[in-house]
Amino acid sequence: MERVTYRPVRFAGQSTGSGPATCGQASMWLDITDKDPREAFFNPSGEVEAPAGLTVDDLLAELGALVGRHESLRTFLAEDAGGGLSQTVTGSGEFPVCLIDLGDAPESLWEELAERRKVVERLPFDLSAELPIRPTIFHGSGEPLAVLLSVAHTAADGGGVRNLVADLAAMAQARAKGLDRPPPPPARQPLEQARYEASAEGRRRLAGALNFWETSLATVPRTMFPTAPKPGPPAYHAAVLHSRAADLALNLQALRYDVSGTAVLLAATGLVLGAYTGMPACAVRLICANRTSEPERRAVACMIQGVLVSLGLGGTGFGDVVARAWPASVRAYRHGLYDRREVRRITRAAEQRRGVRLDLSCVFNDMREETRPDHRLAAHRTTRPQAADEAAVRAAMRDSVFRPEPAVEQETFALYAEDTPETLRLTLHADARHLDPDAVRAVLFGIERLLVESAFGEVRPEEVGALTGLAAPPREGRWLWHEGCWTDLDAVERMLGEVLDVRAARVETESGEDGKPRIAAHLWPARERLTADDAHAACMAALPGRQTAVAPHRYVIHPATGEPG
Repeated sequence: MERVTYRPVRFAGQSTGSGPATCGQASMWLDITDKDPREAFFNPSGEVEAPAGLTVDDLLAELGALVGRHESLRTFLAEDAGGGLSQTVTGSGEFPVCLIDLGDAPESLWEELAERRKVVERLPFDLSAELPIRPTIFHGSGEPLAVLLSVAHTAADGGGVRNLVADLAAMAQARAKGLDRPPPPPARQPLEQARYEASAEGRRRLAGALNFWETSLATVPRTMFPTAPKPGPPAYHAAVLHSRAADLALNLQALRYDVSGTAVLLAATGLVLGAYTGMPACAVRLICANRTSEPERRAVACMIQGVLVSLGLGGTGFGDVVARAWPASVRAYRHGLYDRREVRRITRAAEQRRGVRLDLSCVFNDMREETRPDHRLAAHRTTRPQAADEAAVRAAMRDSVFRPEPAVEQETFALYAEDTPETLRLTLHADARHLDPDAVRAVLFGIERLLVESAFGEVRPEEVGALTGLAAPPREGRWLWHEGCWTDLDAVERMLGEVLDVRAARVETESGEDGKPRIAAHLWPARERLTADDAHAACMAALPGRQTAVAPHRYVIHPATGEPG
């Protein structure tokens, strides 16, 4: 018998239809197509252990019913000539299920499942022609052991996969007990979500989110990495830190400040990243679940979107940054549902107004199911933890486990926080041109160290670098604090000489009407007809990839025959 075989499974859906894609679907579609669509964008997955007494055919039947219950698993996406994305939910059809026979070695199940997960997570879907689900049944000579459900990220996010796994588990348990199949959970389906977004309430919500983005984009730091990257193409890598100490310290501080653990972890991440980059503010995209109502929480769908937050890192202590992180994150999460294409439009407009290219490639994703503090772990909410707490937390630091992992994200900096039974799991994906493996390790352990030290003593923001061993890169030459970021005036001058046909270019600073510094470019063209508008357009087009440069505010065109001053 072949070890790997495939079986076709029929399904019949309980609903059909077509309409515009949801904001979540469209946002993830753009994430996929922005990168290489031939590579999978982290297909999420989850597993269900098979109850005793079922056959492989039983599980195949339940998988067919599962696809029929959830629109997102029967949805095709298509983009029109104008860039609009639509969804079509099919009513019936067939999909393949992979069967892997473990023979007389069922004890290898979890190792085999982990290997299969690595394959299906990176296997792209044709979202316009292929059902966005790939199940795998593991069995031992015909006796089912487990099912691995892998889906396209447009079909389900992490919360959606958890709902899908729970639904299949309930269906399999009912079948094993000879009971009727449980009814589908009362969840919002994608077509219903699209109708909500087009309703009066939905339009108001989307408009509010765009206003939030416009306000944020007007002042957000243009990049968190105002240094020239190492030469070469992007080189993505990742590492994970399992830390019981960070979990305990995070909880203790959430109790002390009466905030969510997300706010504490965001403050720690921002301060450590700021120590590494030399930035006094942190700009990240928070991943928002967009699951507030019960039908949303139960949905098998992709609803997550990244929403911008900018966090000042100054103050007299760690608590000051936490106090800002809490309302900033709540405000951002409130505006997590938006039209991604409209946000792109207003982002381009903000760039033109500011003369910058916005690099919003830092991601913070607290994926823990419970982010509220656990009041059972500390007796006092507003006082310092007891000595026994400190001893236990510091002892737990010795048990932290660090290991490199393959990267599944293509971001400059992407931090993920997840629960495990005993630890906080922190995974950092990075571009090695900005954070090499040693830097990734230092950042992860730096977050742990900061959480622990600030739980039992005051840590001032300016002390974070020394505490964690992280140092900002030296800035030699002419640097200007401009547009919420560091700008290298020499880099601006070099850019002008490279992209314009000029005999000479000089850059100087001047005060604007608001008293803020402005950059003026003096240009001596090689021939006539160079205009300020032409120069500005050329500079804006040349900014991508130039982490330390911006377009000047003002251009002074000197006579082509004149001598450079």
